[in-house]
Formats: sequence, structure tokens, C-alpha cells
Amino acid sequence: MQFESDVSLGSFNTLGVMSRAEYFCRVNSDADWLAALDYAKTRSLPVTILGGGSNVVLGSALVGLVVHPVGNGIDLIEQTDGYAVVEVAAGAEWDRVVRHCNERGWFGLENLVSIPGSCGAAPVQNIGAYGVEIAQFVDSVRVLDIHARAFDTIHGQDCGFAYRESHFKGAWRDRYAIVSIRLRLSKTPSVNTRYAALAQALTRDGIDQPSPLDVLNTVAAIRASKLPDVRTMPNAGSFFKNPIVNTDYAKKLLAQHPDMPLYAVDEHRSKLAAAYLIEASGLKGYKHADCGMSDDHALVLVNPGHGSGAECLALADYVIKTVQAKFSVTLDIEPVVMGS
Repeated sequence: MQFESDVSLGSFNTLGVMSRAEYFCRVNSDADWLAALDYAKTRSLPVTILGGGSNVVLGSALVGLVVHPVGNGIDLIEQTDGYAVVEVAAGAEWDRVVRHCNERGWFGLENLVSIPGSCGAAPVQNIGAYGVEIAQFVDSVRVLDIHARAFDTIHGQDCGFAYRESHFKGAWRDRYAIVSIRLRLSKTPSVNTRYAALAQALTRDGIDQPSPLDVLNTVAAIRASKLPDVRTMPNAGSFFKNPIVNTDYAKKLLAQHPDMPLYAVDEHRSKLAAAYLIEASGLKGYKHADCGMSDDHALVLVNPGHGSGAECLALADYVIKTVQAKFSVTLDIEPVVMGS
């Protein structure tokens, strides 16, 4: 295990922001995690966990020790005729895990294919797509209490999962490092095709009774057609959350904008499409400094010029204010902001 100083983080975040870590290390075992904490404690350094960097905006500098998980194990822990419990290390690539589970006959994650990033970050954001969230499958999360220097296991129902939220993103952000997650997956090949765009794509392709693999391949194709590849166009995926508003107000907006997508959350709340609000505000393709909103998808902030985190956040702030002025709806960003 190596500790380095003044390390560039340009290749450790998909947004392509140029940032530097004061100190940096990779961890692959419990012993590595504890050694990292000991290193930080002896030097009075704050600790930041940086996984795949697919949902973060980095400042120009991350003070203290940046810990990068690299363990990538995928282990079957328990199974019955009906389900399998799979443990995945924090450093495992999420897309690889989804595809591996599908191949092994452990189903449920298919709608979450092609989401970039590592597994340790998945519960933090409660990643979701095409009508499915990871919260539905999290059996437990193994964590390291950074302050107590002790490992613990937290049950999925205690993680505070909500739309793009969890306790790991909020109250527990500076307390726990996620070491691994356990996913409870079905061995019955049922599928979730309730999301309109997915159902339409399957119908268009003549797939009347889709298998989990059909859903996986269709979602992957939709994402490839709509979202820029982080390998060729730096971005952090969907940059804004879909706002949830009072249903009465949503209906007023719908009367003014009949083509506006609207999704019922419950009896009193409805979810709006942030992409629609941004595009209707004339901001699709809008450029600012070295970054901009994607020409292809209004929800994606791209950074082809490798602009700073401050420039990306300034653009996001402009988008938020413009949408607020036009629709009286406040957008929130999805990524976690790290560093200064």
C-alpha cells in the first residue's frame, strides 16, 4: 500500500475536472482501510473517499487524504431457490456487477445497467433509472466508522434511502466509508417495464415478453443513444434531480405546457422532468466557459474543455436560476461537491 502526495485527480472523475489531492492512497482490504485511517490520524488529515468519480464535482484541491477503493470482488453469500445474496466490494465497477449478476441468473438490476461509477457510491446516491432504484435490492451495507476506526454492518432499511438520497449522502457523509454492499436479488426472471420509454422501446423492437437480458440490452441501447459517453465527452451523468412538486401546481404547469412530462409520486405530489424544464428554458446546448449543457440531452452538463469545478457549478447555478424564473420550480443538483 502506497501513500502519495500532490496527486492529480483528473482521471479520477468523469467530469474531467482538474483537481489535486494533498495525499492519496488506494485501498483493497480491511487492513488497507485501517492503515489509511492511521496515516491520516498521525498527520491530523481529514479523509475523503473518492470512488469512480462519476457523480462528483471536485474543487481545485482536496485537502487531506483521498482514499480510493480498488477492491472489485463479487461474491455469492447466500442463495435459496428464490433469491441470491451477493456481496460486492466498493471498488467494483457497477456496470460490470449488473451484467455479471444477469449472466449468473440473479435478477433485478437490469434497469440500472450502463450507469458509470463504482459500487461503493451506489447506495450514497441511491442510484436509479427506468423505474428502478438500488434501494430495492440493498440487503445491507458494510461500513468503516472513520471516527471509531471500527467496521459495522447497516441494514438496507436503516440507510435512509429516498429519491437520489441516503444517510450516506447526508448525516453520515463524514462518518462512514462504504467497504462493500450486499444485494438481495431474485432468481425468478421477472422484469420491470413500467417506465414509458423502456416499454415503448421494447414494443418498437417487437419484444412482447421481454426477458431480463432483453431489458438489460434495451436500457443499455437507450442510454447509449441519449447520454454522452464519459470516455469521449467528460460529464457526470444527469446533473439535476427531477423536481417533485405539489400536484395542484404541477397541473397548472401542465395546462400552460401540455407537452410537459408529468409523473405521479403519490396523492399529493408529482415529479417533473428536469430535462424538459431546462430545454424549455432555452438552455439545451448552452455554453459557459469550458463547460456547457449537452447538445443531445438537456439534463447532462458536459465539460469538454476540462473546466474547473467552480465553472461547472457556476453554470449549474445559472441553469437553476433560469428555470426558477420561468417555472417557479427549484432544481437541485445530483452530484456531490468535494474540495475547495
